Amino acid sequence: MIAIVSLLALIIAIFIGFKRGINTGLVSITGAYILGFFVTQLNEKTQQTVPLSDPAGKFTTLVNGWPNSLFFILLGVTLLFSVAKVNGTLSLLARKSARLSGGNKKLIPIIFFALATIIAAIGPGNIAVCALLLPIAMSIASEEHISHLLMAGMVIAGSNAGGLSPLAPTGIIAGTLSAGIGLENVGMSIFYNMVFAQLIIALVLYIILGGYKLTSKTEGAKAAIEPFNNKQMLTIAIIVLVVVAVIVFKAHLGFAGFVGATILLLLHAAEEKDSIYNVPWSTLLLVCGVGVLVNVVSIAGGITTLTDALSTFMTARTAAPIMTIIGGLMSAVSSASGVVMPTLIPAVPGLIERLGANISPTTLVSAIILGAHVVTNSPLSTLGALAMASAGDDVDKGRLFRDLLILGFGGSLFGALIVYLGIVR
Repeated sequence: MIAIVSLLALIIAIFIGFKRGINTGLVSITGAYILGFFVTQLNEKTQQTVPLSDPAGKFTTLVNGWPNSLFFILLGVTLLFSVAKVNGTLSLLARKSARLSGGNKKLIPIIFFALATIIAAIGPGNIAVCALLLPIAMSIASEEHISHLLMAGMVIAGSNAGGLSPLAPTGIIAGTLSAGIGLENVGMSIFYNMVFAQLIIALVLYIILGGYKLTSKTEGAKAAIEPFNNKQMLTIAIIVLVVVAVIVFKAHLGFAGFVGATILLLLHAAEEKDSIYNVPWSTLLLVCGVGVLVNVVSIAGGITTLTDALSTFMTARTAAPIMTIIGGLMSAVSSASGVVMPTLIPAVPGLIERLGANISPTTLVSAIILGAHVVTNSPLSTLGALAMASAGDDVDKGRLFRDLLILGFGGSLFGALIVYLGIVR
């Protein structure tokens, strides 16, 4: 009962936020407190032990549900790019990047998908690449009147495709976990599966969101673009150093962003007041506030209840697509590489034994990994949150949150379809 109530609370909070035009993060925090109080009272009556409060009645578990790590990363990165926005670097860089299309606006989303895939595959992984490219991509979307959802989806799809390279952190984790269940040398197979699947997803996004309908000439091709000034050149140099620090020296993304922003402010690359003001605070509150309620849902067993219900329908034919959906549901409220993959991949041999069927373990592993990553468009996930944080003031944040949420969970179902059709093997 508690698990079902927690799921309903999440749905109601999101509905109220959209319907009433109130920041969904605020509604979610309020809902988490009400739900926590309800669960605590129910625990006393039914002698259940859902740990949402300590004996003194302090709701420390609710407070601890605030995603501190995600908030720190988002704040560091958005502050750095806020400096770049204030001094005009981001807008100018966006216009110059659009020139890579040779004046053909239809190529811009495709170029960013390719850039994200290649850079992520070299080694930095999906989060670092999204932190670098999403602010630029979203700025270009505004400059060139391209769908922000399309640009975000293409960058995220590309970063996930490259992020499973054997050279990237997530790819290394996938290969190590697979070796632990007896699947040696499957790293490249998993990588190829992810690239192919994300390529299909990107193609579908490109068609559905009208990428092929974009006018042929970019706005940036109409006039000459001024060169970077000294402050903008300094900003680009610091951003490059931050990226190198993250990729080469494995620096913490959030700390690197704070250090880069501080150096730029010390060198008067932008006004401190304007830079702090332009941090997307409402977006950070929205993403992290929803995270508080999602944490309660997870603790109350809502996600487990949902995944258990799905597993009862599992057969030899549907095992892989169902594992894709389960991986997506888990990833929506936790880390793909830190929780979902380490939890589900070791369970593959036991699952095959229980079903007593001839199922390829590599297919199940690939299905789990795909499910854990196709949902990352959701603003509840780090990549979707970065997309939200990168959107400019001209973007309807409530609508973008809704669209990314639909894209994330819809992507989980689409990923299951790909697996069911045998495209992922």
